[in-house]
Amino acid sequence: MKKVTLIFATISIMLLISCNDKKEATKETVIIEKEAPAAPEKGKEENKNGTSLSISNDGVEFSTKEGENKIEVEIDDKKK
Repeated sequence: MKKVTLIFATISIMLLISCNDKKEATKETVIIEKEAPAAPEKGKEENKNGTSLSISNDGVEFSTKEGENKIEVEIDDKKK
């Protein structure tokens, strides 16, 4: 008789735990607005450091600039 009571008590506790209402967390979207940096004036070109890669039907062009050092590599895809 004690085993049956223990089994029913265990089952009822499990049902109470599993049937509790779960509150879903509300998700809030936060929007942060920032001003865009001013566009450089036309005619004034800034020499920025960086790397660029251009791929086209004519071939591949790779260039990199760091300070005064500038490297440009062009690979033409000319089929003869």
